[in-house]
Amino acid sequence: MTVADRSLPLVQAPAEGACCGACAGAAAAAEAAGTGPATPGSGTLADMTVRRTISRTDDRRVTFGGLVGAAGLLALVLFAMVMIILREAAGLARLGRLGKIRHEADSAARQNYKTLAIDVADRLKRLYAGRKDVAWGLSRLAEHEHDIMDAAELLRLTERSLVAPLDPFARTIVASSAKRVSVVTAVSPGALIDMLFVGAENLRMLRRLATLYGARPGTLSLLKLARMVVTHIVLTGGIALGDDVIQQLVGHGLTAKLSARLGEGLFNGALTTRIGIAAIDVCRPLPYIETERPRFRELVAEVAGMR
Repeated sequence: MTVADRSLPLVQAPAEGACCGACAGAAAAAEAAGTGPATPGSGTLADMTVRRTISRTDDRRVTFGGLVGAAGLLALVLFAMVMIILREAAGLARLGRLGKIRHEADSAARQNYKTLAIDVADRLKRLYAGRKDVAWGLSRLAEHEHDIMDAAELLRLTERSLVAPLDPFARTIVASSAKRVSVVTAVSPGALIDMLFVGAENLRMLRRLATLYGARPGTLSLLKLARMVVTHIVLTGGIALGDDVIQQLVGHGLTAKLSARLGEGLFNGALTTRIGIAAIDVCRPLPYIETERPRFRELVAEVAGMR
């Protein structure tokens, strides 16, 4: 050892154990502070946790969206059902209103009850308010109704002004439906097609007649109207249609020359005509006071092309 070496202080290296302990302490402190190196696998675990959280959030969003969609669909279905119920109720109410007006008009005519006749006229004015096809009749009735002192005369004026202008359209509806039934059933290949077409055409005719006179029926009110028409036909004894009626209308010689299909078509047309006349009786808001009721034979002759 030289003199220089003796003059320098001896520095001893730290022990290996002490160094490892210090490093471990520093690493633990750094990890506790959140700045130290991550242990193997800690990043993968954190990623899985984040992905699982995001997946749960998406599932919740999908579930919530499905619930909202189902609730909206249910609300839409309930709204449609309510609208259908209200429409059917309104149709039944309109059909019942026509029958009530007709009944009150008949009572006012029999009893010569002017107050009731005025109420009937007011009801009809409200019923047909805003319709262009009776606009002139409404103005004419409003102009002259206060000058009439008699109930029967007021009802005649009301019929002449508001209901009689609609009768030719009703007659046209019945005649066109009867002609259509006659032609289709004469050329159709099967009885099932005949039945389906005759039923559909008769319901269509009933709906058009009821709409013409102010009822605008729905499905339930249309079925009720069909039942009322059938009841009216039975009560008035007009259901008896047979070959004798057709022969009286067309003639014995021509009927004998007709084929079975043409005769069947003419018979179905005559039956449709009878149903149409009964429907006019049921839907018309006033009884026939001075206007003549449509005659079955004249309408059938028109359907058969004889007029």
